[in-house]
Amino acid sequence: MLKKGNLSDRETTIARILRTLGKDPMTRGQAKQAAILLDVHWTTIYRLRRRFLADPVASSLKPHPPGPRTGSRRIGRHTEVVIDDVLTVWLPAQRQLAHPLTSLVAEVRRRCMEAGVSSPSRDTVARRWSSHKREEALERAKSPKSAIAPGNFIVGKPLDVVQIDHTQADLIVVDDLTRRPLGRPWLSLAIDVATRCVVGFFVGIDRPNAATVALLLTRIVLPKTEWLSKLGVRTDWPMHGMPRMLHLDNAAEFKSRALQLGCAEYGVELMYRPVGKPHFGGHIERLNRTLMERVHDLPGSTGSSPKGRKERRSEQQAALTLGEFEQWLALEVGQRYHYSAHRGLRGDTPAGRWTTLCATSPVNGLSAAPDAALRFLLHFLPAARRTIQRDGLTLFHIRYWHPIFTAWRETDHDVIVRYHPEDLSRIYVKVARHDFIEVRYADLRRPAISLWEQRAAVKHLREQGQRTVSEVMMFRTIEEQRSLVDRAQRATRSVLRRRLPKTRGRPRSELLPAQLDDKRASQATPIDYSQPISAYDVEQW
Repeated sequence: MLKKGNLSDRETTIARILRTLGKDPMTRGQAKQAAILLDVHWTTIYRLRRRFLADPVASSLKPHPPGPRTGSRRIGRHTEVVIDDVLTVWLPAQRQLAHPLTSLVAEVRRRCMEAGVSSPSRDTVARRWSSHKREEALERAKSPKSAIAPGNFIVGKPLDVVQIDHTQADLIVVDDLTRRPLGRPWLSLAIDVATRCVVGFFVGIDRPNAATVALLLTRIVLPKTEWLSKLGVRTDWPMHGMPRMLHLDNAAEFKSRALQLGCAEYGVELMYRPVGKPHFGGHIERLNRTLMERVHDLPGSTGSSPKGRKERRSEQQAALTLGEFEQWLALEVGQRYHYSAHRGLRGDTPAGRWTTLCATSPVNGLSAAPDAALRFLLHFLPAARRTIQRDGLTLFHIRYWHPIFTAWRETDHDVIVRYHPEDLSRIYVKVARHDFIEVRYADLRRPAISLWEQRAAVKHLREQGQRTVSEVMMFRTIEEQRSLVDRAQRATRSVLRRRLPKTRGRPRSELLPAQLDDKRASQATPIDYSQPISAYDVEQW
């Protein structure tokens, strides 16, 4: 290589080859032959020849001067000072920003105008902000308070870091009515890293989604007294509060906009594991294994390995319903796991470590407002943006109505709608910064349906060739599907009753409880509520 300003052998060789091509139009075959000689792509020959024909000297083929180095900054020093001051001082002092980047750009430009310096572009501010966030993340990772390493995650205070994960339980549950196998339920778990306490769990048949995460977060934040009372479980479970950071994998429900907006609302940070490295979530993975080892003792267990599942006959032995499995888990965690010595705590129990750390570092909870729990849940539910029309608001082919829509219609009001996938009979519309109103069906005669039923009905109508789906058609399809399921369940119970041994002539005490229930059901006379109900006869004295 020659000194700067002189030609290199490479440029001389390129010029020599291009000269042999003359000035006539070049064919693709010629370009490919020259590309082989110069070891470049054939399209590059066209660009080089264009430059050479414009100035047929070898120096015209010099490479263009390189652009700015990666990370170099070309804006003025005073502008840099303004941007750094806004990112490090002004931004952390702002609690709630609806559009952070827009607010950042406006503040930077305002300060630049006051200082009399040139204002940066929006893209420049966005790049500086992204770089600033990466630097902050690296500093947190290097902090001794939360040192992250494979298999090592040291946290000093309760609820500083909460790990969440989903797993499919190694168990088959049965239906409440027919006691037929339903399948393996999904278990969503949340563990506090500092104390190893289970701060919440959720059980469901359907695959976890954004609504599942929202319900799990309410279990984490709210006291568990009411939930345990509904389950019929008596145990001491004081672990609850607002987490400071959620440590998650890269599942879609953990990347949802609903979760990001809700966490931003309540100041909860999100940290994601590196892709393909499950050991970075070792605490929650170990908890899953611990609970599944206990599940293997239950009837209907499938085991942790697919090998030998046919021999285990899990479906024939399944006995627990989904509700009973949830009760068992609450007892297993609240009475056994929390009060067992934990090797990661050097022999201390999770409940004991919680009590010790909370004495010096109390956890934060929700406000005492009566609607605080509902408001918290709504911030994490899936959201959609809609415009108020003349006939109300339409979501999932369903029309909703509220009297306030009349005033909003005059201004073409756009609203944010929150919905629960398990119950579409009501939605929640945001009217102010922190307030929601409950909105019902426009036709209150419609039954409550789930989002899965709605999607199944729409899919069925599409398969039948319906290009447009109306609300009437969708609800009619859902009612037909429900009737089909109801008839199938009644037929199944009828077959089961016919298979039971005859009870005539046998003492009542010899009947099984299930047989007694079937006998009472067969003797019961249904009430026709469409007819006037006569008064009961009263015994005369």
